[in-house]
Amino acid sequence: MRVAVSFCNQHSTPRLAACAIDLETGQRAWLGVPDTFERGGAGLSEIDGSLLLASQPGGIARYDRNLRAVAMLPTPGARNLHSILYRAEEHAIYVTSANNDVLFRYRLDDTGTQVVAADEVFCADPEQRRQDRYHLNSVAEWRGELYVTMFGVSDGPTHRHRRNGCVVRVSDGERVAEGLYHPHSVFAHGDELLVVESQAHAVRRIAGGSPQVWEIPGGYPRGIVAADASHVWVGVSALRRESSSLGTANVLTATTPDDFRTRLVELDLATGAVGRTIDVTLLAAEVFELRALPAGTTFTPDPDHGMPERIDALEESFRNLRASQRALEDELARTPVRRMQHLAGRVRRRLTRP
Repeated sequence: MRVAVSFCNQHSTPRLAACAIDLETGQRAWLGVPDTFERGGAGLSEIDGSLLLASQPGGIARYDRNLRAVAMLPTPGARNLHSILYRAEEHAIYVTSANNDVLFRYRLDDTGTQVVAADEVFCADPEQRRQDRYHLNSVAEWRGELYVTMFGVSDGPTHRHRRNGCVVRVSDGERVAEGLYHPHSVFAHGDELLVVESQAHAVRRIAGGSPQVWEIPGGYPRGIVAADASHVWVGVSALRRESSSLGTANVLTATTPDDFRTRLVELDLATGAVGRTIDVTLLAAEVFELRALPAGTTFTPDPDHGMPERIDALEESFRNLRASQRALEDELARTPVRRMQHLAGRVRRRLTRP
């Protein structure tokens, strides 16, 4: 089985936003992305036998069967994109916009490469728009209905204080599950509706059967894809050492190495056992989404599991950072205060010479 995996918050290497991975061999192939990707990738969805990949700041890349980006679809009104869903019967893409807690729908033209209409389908907080109060973050279709997840209102300064998350049916606003700690990746698995509860390190069955919980040890699980009727693969991100919202250091109580590894793990829904694991720590820190590659998609593995591309991208990022640092230092050196400091230093050195 082969899957596409998106990596979010790739600040140092934002164009390494997604790769295809063979779950049997571990072989990998990076997906090229348009230059407009600035932070990394988010939601994935199948469309007409190929893929869609959301860019975090906005916009969706469309791929062909050779995993080449052939179009960039705009997402007017949506920012901080999370999960996406293509519905063929509507020829439309649904997009969760965490920036303003809105589920958007973008209708496509006949070629599927242009947006011809956009509308808001659901808003978690209509009275206080343009705010990330509820952190709307994923969408899925189950039994013909759309469902979304959200973290709920925070009772503290960071996302970690959002402890009353829920899963909502879009058509009537009914909460089908609540009291969740960071629900992500609502997922239709046959007759069951599952959700990844990230801060609880678990996958939950919330509909289509009696409630059940499967534990995922270590890290921050997010992203799920079915392998067969009784097995799923779950993405697990390394814990953030720094708050993405505040830029301050996180207080971590983690004690296991798995908390700081990026992984894909196989979960047996029949037994609850975690089976095979694919470590992708060297590729990225955070997994956002997993999606099965459509049948017939070309898969050409990168040499050495894609590491040369990762190393080259990091070196380029480092060179750009050093260049920016030198430019800032040169600019500061030309300020009156810095010139006076330099002159004072020269005078002081002359006066102290023997």
